[in-house]
Amino acid sequence: MERVDWNCAYAGSSQQVVDCQPSCYKFQMPKIIEQWLLFKYIEGQFTPLSKAFKTKDLAEKARLKLPERERRGVAVGVIRIQN
Repeated sequence: MERVDWNCAYAGSSQQVVDCQPSCYKFQMPKIIEQWLLFKYIEGQFTPLSKAFKTKDLAEKARLKLPERERRGVAVGVIRIQN
């Protein structure tokens, strides 16, 4: 009995790939990079206050290092970049 997947056809119980073509969705979906940073709105304008961090946790730690008075107006935001 031959098992057929959407992308590949397998031969018998040995599960060897007979004919495998890359699925089309891998070519159409770009990689999205998320960068976290600290920001503040000044006169309605988005103003970044820090370098970009790889994770939200790192951005939150940097925010907690700020003085309490300054920390109130600073938020953590994400920027998504298509690569």
